[in-house]
Amino acid sequence: MTPREAVRRICFGGGVGAVAVAALGVLVHYIGPESNTLIIASSFVPVLLAVGVAGVVALAAVRARRTLLAGLLVLLAGIVTQAPLFVRNAPAAAAADGQIRVLQANIRLGEADPDALVDLVRSRRADLLTVEELTDAAVTRLRAAGLEDLLPVTFLKPKESGGGGTGIYSRFPMHDPRMLGRFSMANLVAGIDVGEGRRVTVVAVHPMPPYPSPSWMWAAEMSKLTGLLHRIGGEGDPVIVSGDFNSTYSHSRYRSILTGGFVDAGEQAGAGLVPTYPADRWYPAMLAIDRIVLRDAVVGEYERVDLPGSDHHGIFATVTPQFDGTGFDGTGFDGTGAKR
Repeated sequence: MTPREAVRRICFGGGVGAVAVAALGVLVHYIGPESNTLIIASSFVPVLLAVGVAGVVALAAVRARRTLLAGLLVLLAGIVTQAPLFVRNAPAAAAADGQIRVLQANIRLGEADPDALVDLVRSRRADLLTVEELTDAAVTRLRAAGLEDLLPVTFLKPKESGGGGTGIYSRFPMHDPRMLGRFSMANLVAGIDVGEGRRVTVVAVHPMPPYPSPSWMWAAEMSKLTGLLHRIGGEGDPVIVSGDFNSTYSHSRYRSILTGGFVDAGEQAGAGLVPTYPADRWYPAMLAIDRIVLRDAVVGEYERVDLPGSDHHGIFATVTPQFDGTGFDGTGFDGTGAKR
């Protein structure tokens, strides 16, 4: 075998392998596996598709036409899985005086810089902040940094240590704060009064991660979360769900939430992947697990923000509730299936 033939064989084999990796990404996007290994693969679908692009380039270089065609079809299928995230599918948001400015922050076992978080709340003029991995000590530090001067209405369920604590900080009056079911970590729900007798339901979520815990436990919590959110969605008020979902758009159990009128705010905004984790490595964040989900509401701005001292980036969004029950769900239908 000549050196040229050896290189061609290596390129062909590598290209086929890379396309197979992309095909795995497409498969796990749809099938909803309960295997920890396949759940991890689901988390990295965009990365797997990028590997497929390299494979297609290699196949093109060696002119393996039939295999190249198969690779292009796999990539096309992969593009279909991610394309909704890149195309805004909601009308323009209403005027700023109707918006709620939302911040989402996982503060890594309470270790994020409290002054930086308070500065972020101040600079973004946030009306609402959801916090995960809230500890008792973090509550004290955030209070000392002035967070409750900016967002004085609170519903907090911190933990002494660990990642199970959650909190809601609000500029608006709050009513009926309660735990959302029984989960491994605290998930909270409360109503906020935004004026003129109008109320919005706010949910701060943090289901358990799919690994290293057994995958069936994560699947069970995601199913429970879906059921509880849909029950809340039936109560009539606009809903803002903000938190660390420990899931990406390519997890079918996350997408099961996005039914019955619920929409992913990032998808509605056409914001793209917006990865938020991990934020403390030498390489960029790869997983978009901090998310905001809406019902009967329209997103305006949607972007990632830095949280110094945390292993997550945060999310900032402006949200306009739709109190006439016609919140846009990206399909042209309302939550009951009736055509608008």
